[in-house]
Amino acid sequence: MGYGTYETTHENVIKSGKRLFMQNGYERTNLRELCKEAGITTGSFYRHFASKEELFGYLVQPAIDGLYKMYDASKELCFDSIETECIKELWKISNDTLQNLVDFIYQNFDSFKLLLECADGTKYSSFVNDVVTMEVQNTLKMLDVMHERGIIVKDLCENEFHMLSHAFLSCVFESVMHNYGREDTLAYVHTMVEFFNAGWQKVLGL
Repeated sequence: MGYGTYETTHENVIKSGKRLFMQNGYERTNLRELCKEAGITTGSFYRHFASKEELFGYLVQPAIDGLYKMYDASKELCFDSIETECIKELWKISNDTLQNLVDFIYQNFDSFKLLLECADGTKYSSFVNDVVTMEVQNTLKMLDVMHERGIIVKDLCENEFHMLSHAFLSCVFESVMHNYGREDTLAYVHTMVEFFNAGWQKVLGL
Protein backbone atom coordinates (compact mmCIF):
# COMPACT_ATOMS: atom_id res chain seq x y z
CA MET A 1 0.00 0.00 0.00
CA GLY A 2 1.06 3.58 -0.62
CA TYR A 3 3.95 2.99 -3.00
CA GLY A 4 3.20 5.95 -5.29
CA THR A 5 4.77 9.36 -5.09
CA TYR A 6 3.75 11.69 -2.30
CA GLU A 7 1.83 13.87 -4.76
CA THR A 8 -0.07 10.91 -6.22
CA THR A 9 -0.94 9.57 -2.79
CA HIS A 10 -1.97 13.02 -1.61
CA GLU A 11 -4.35 13.34 -4.56
CA ASN A 12 -5.77 9.88 -3.85
CA VAL A 13 -6.45 10.87 -0.23
CA ILE A 14 -8.26 14.00 -1.38
CA LYS A 15 -10.34 12.14 -3.97
CA SER A 16 -11.27 9.38 -1.55
CA GLY A 17 -12.13 11.84 1.19
CA LYS A 18 -14.29 13.91 -1.11
CA ARG A 19 -16.17 10.89 -2.44
CA LEU A 20 -16.84 9.42 1.00
CA PHE A 21 -17.78 12.75 2.56
CA MET A 22 -20.24 13.33 -0.28
CA GLN A 23 -21.63 9.81 0.06
CA ASN A 24 -21.76 9.46 3.85
CA GLY A 25 -21.32 12.90 5.34
CA TYR A 26 -18.41 13.85 7.57
CA GLU A 27 -19.56 12.10 10.73
CA ARG A 28 -20.27 8.76 9.06
CA THR A 29 -17.07 8.70 7.03
CA ASN A 30 -14.72 6.14 8.52
CA LEU A 31 -11.04 7.06 8.36
CA ARG A 32 -9.94 3.47 7.91
CA GLU A 33 -12.30 3.05 4.97
CA LEU A 34 -11.01 6.32 3.51
CA CYS A 35 -7.42 5.14 3.80
CA LYS A 36 -8.21 1.73 2.33
CA GLU A 37 -9.81 3.36 -0.69
CA ALA A 38 -6.85 5.73 -1.07
CA GLY A 39 -4.43 2.79 -0.90
CA ILE A 40 -2.59 3.87 2.24
CA THR A 41 -2.35 2.92 5.89
CA THR A 42 -4.02 4.99 8.58
CA GLY A 43 -0.59 6.03 9.81
CA SER A 44 0.35 7.28 6.36
CA PHE A 45 -2.77 9.45 6.28
CA TYR A 46 -1.25 11.75 8.91
CA ARG A 47 1.63 12.58 6.60
CA HIS A 48 -0.95 14.38 4.48
CA PHE A 49 -3.53 15.76 6.92
CA ALA A 50 -3.50 16.17 10.68
CA SER A 51 -7.08 14.95 10.98
CA LYS A 52 -10.20 13.98 9.07
CA GLU A 53 -11.58 17.46 9.73
CA GLU A 54 -8.48 19.10 8.27
CA LEU A 55 -9.08 17.12 5.07
CA PHE A 56 -12.69 18.30 5.05
CA GLY A 57 -11.49 21.86 5.52
CA TYR A 58 -9.08 21.50 2.62
CA LEU A 59 -12.06 20.67 0.42
CA VAL A 60 -14.32 23.54 1.52
CA GLN A 61 -12.20 26.43 2.82
CA PRO A 62 -11.26 27.86 -0.62
CA ALA A 63 -14.97 28.21 -1.46
CA ILE A 64 -15.64 29.94 1.86
CA ASP A 65 -12.71 32.31 1.36
CA GLY A 66 -13.90 33.15 -2.15
CA LEU A 67 -17.44 33.80 -0.97
CA TYR A 68 -16.23 36.08 1.83
CA LYS A 69 -14.08 37.95 -0.66
CA MET A 70 -17.19 38.57 -2.77
CA TYR A 71 -19.02 39.83 0.31
CA ASP A 72 -16.16 42.17 1.19
CA ALA A 73 -16.26 43.68 -2.30
CA SER A 74 -20.04 44.06 -2.06
CA LYS A 75 -19.70 45.71 1.34
CA GLU A 76 -17.33 48.32 -0.05
CA LEU A 77 -19.80 49.14 -2.82
CA CYS A 78 -22.57 49.51 -0.24
CA PHE A 79 -20.58 51.97 1.85
CA ASP A 80 -19.70 53.88 -1.34
CA SER A 81 -23.45 54.16 -1.97
CA ILE A 82 -23.88 55.69 1.47
CA GLU A 83 -21.16 58.19 0.67
CA THR A 84 -22.97 59.28 -2.48
CA GLU A 85 -26.38 58.94 -0.77
CA CYS A 86 -27.65 56.52 -3.40
CA ILE A 87 -29.65 54.85 -0.68
CA LYS A 88 -32.01 52.83 -2.84
CA GLU A 89 -29.03 51.18 -4.48
CA LEU A 90 -28.07 49.60 -1.14
CA TRP A 91 -30.94 47.13 -1.26
CA LYS A 92 -31.02 46.54 -4.98
CA ILE A 93 -29.76 43.13 -5.97
CA SER A 94 -28.84 43.27 -9.64
CA ASN A 95 -29.16 40.36 -12.00
CA ASP A 96 -25.42 40.66 -12.64
CA THR A 97 -24.58 40.47 -8.93
CA LEU A 98 -26.70 37.39 -8.38
CA GLN A 99 -25.44 35.78 -11.58
CA ASN A 100 -21.86 36.27 -10.39
CA LEU A 101 -22.79 34.57 -7.13
CA VAL A 102 -24.45 31.69 -8.96
CA ASP A 103 -21.43 31.34 -11.25
CA PHE A 104 -19.12 31.16 -8.23
CA ILE A 105 -21.29 28.55 -6.56
CA TYR A 106 -21.29 26.35 -9.66
CA GLN A 107 -17.53 26.74 -10.05
CA ASN A 108 -17.28 25.33 -6.51
CA PHE A 109 -20.41 23.18 -6.54
CA ASP A 110 -19.00 20.16 -4.71
CA SER A 111 -17.52 22.35 -1.99
CA PHE A 112 -20.89 23.99 -1.35
CA LYS A 113 -22.56 20.58 -1.45
CA LEU A 114 -20.21 19.44 1.29
CA LEU A 115 -20.83 22.58 3.34
CA LEU A 116 -24.60 22.44 3.05
CA GLU A 117 -25.24 18.72 3.40
CA CYS A 118 -22.20 16.92 4.77
CA ALA A 119 -20.60 19.16 7.41
CA ASP A 120 -22.31 17.93 10.59
CA GLY A 121 -19.66 17.20 13.18
CA THR A 122 -17.25 19.86 11.90
CA LYS A 123 -16.77 23.54 12.66
CA TYR A 124 -18.31 24.21 9.26
CA SER A 125 -21.76 22.95 10.27
CA SER A 126 -22.80 26.55 11.02
CA PHE A 127 -21.71 27.79 7.60
CA VAL A 128 -25.05 29.27 6.50
CA ASN A 129 -25.69 30.89 9.86
CA ASP A 130 -22.16 32.33 9.87
CA VAL A 131 -22.66 33.93 6.46
CA VAL A 132 -26.06 35.31 7.48
CA THR A 133 -24.62 36.70 10.72
CA MET A 134 -21.86 38.46 8.78
CA GLU A 135 -24.41 39.92 6.37
CA VAL A 136 -26.62 41.15 9.23
CA GLN A 137 -23.72 42.78 11.08
CA ASN A 138 -22.69 44.62 7.91
CA THR A 139 -26.27 45.76 7.39
CA LEU A 140 -26.55 47.06 10.95
CA LYS A 141 -23.30 49.00 10.55
CA MET A 142 -24.66 50.61 7.38
CA LEU A 143 -27.85 51.59 9.17
CA ASP A 144 -25.84 53.19 11.97
CA VAL A 145 -23.97 55.30 9.41
CA MET A 146 -27.22 56.26 7.72
CA HIS A 147 -28.80 57.31 11.01
CA GLU A 148 -25.72 59.37 11.87
CA ARG A 149 -26.16 61.26 8.61
CA GLY A 150 -29.85 61.85 9.09
CA ILE A 151 -30.92 59.40 6.39
CA ILE A 152 -34.30 57.98 7.32
CA VAL A 153 -35.27 54.35 6.74
CA LYS A 154 -37.60 52.13 8.70
CA ASP A 155 -35.86 50.25 11.49
CA LEU A 156 -35.94 46.47 11.68
CA CYS A 157 -34.59 44.53 14.62
CA GLU A 158 -31.56 42.29 14.25
CA ASN A 159 -33.70 39.13 14.28
CA GLU A 160 -35.81 40.42 11.40
CA PHE A 161 -32.72 41.18 9.34
CA HIS A 162 -31.42 37.71 10.17
CA MET A 163 -34.59 35.99 8.98
CA LEU A 164 -34.77 37.99 5.75
CA SER A 165 -31.09 37.45 4.96
CA HIS A 166 -31.43 33.76 5.74
CA ALA A 167 -34.42 33.54 3.38
CA PHE A 168 -32.38 35.04 0.56
CA LEU A 169 -29.40 32.75 1.06
CA SER A 170 -31.67 29.73 1.39
CA CYS A 171 -33.16 30.53 -2.02
CA VAL A 172 -29.69 30.74 -3.54
CA PHE A 173 -28.50 27.51 -1.93
CA GLU A 174 -31.62 25.59 -2.98
CA SER A 175 -29.89 25.11 -6.33
CA VAL A 176 -27.12 23.14 -4.61
CA MET A 177 -29.30 21.16 -2.23
CA HIS A 178 -31.65 20.07 -5.02
CA ASN A 179 -28.96 19.64 -7.69
CA TYR A 180 -30.49 22.14 -10.06
CA GLY A 181 -28.49 22.71 -13.20
CA ARG A 182 -26.60 25.96 -13.58
CA GLU A 183 -28.67 27.12 -16.54
CA ASP A 184 -31.92 26.39 -14.70
CA THR A 185 -30.71 28.32 -11.67
CA LEU A 186 -29.68 31.30 -13.80
CA ALA A 187 -33.19 31.30 -15.25
CA TYR A 188 -34.59 31.72 -11.74
CA VAL A 189 -32.34 34.69 -10.95
CA HIS A 190 -34.65 37.29 -12.45
CA THR A 191 -37.58 36.18 -10.28
CA MET A 192 -35.42 36.21 -7.15
CA VAL A 193 -34.15 39.71 -7.94
CA GLU A 194 -37.65 41.10 -8.42
CA PHE A 195 -38.99 39.44 -5.29
CA PHE A 196 -36.26 40.48 -2.87
CA ASN A 197 -35.79 43.98 -4.30
CA ALA A 198 -39.48 44.72 -3.90
CA GLY A 199 -39.49 43.23 -0.40
CA TRP A 200 -36.51 45.20 0.89
CA GLN A 201 -37.82 48.48 -0.47
CA LYS A 202 -41.25 47.85 1.07
CA VAL A 203 -40.11 46.93 4.58
CA LEU A 204 -37.51 49.72 4.71
CA GLY A 205 -39.81 52.39 3.25
CA LEU A 206 -37.54 53.22 0.34
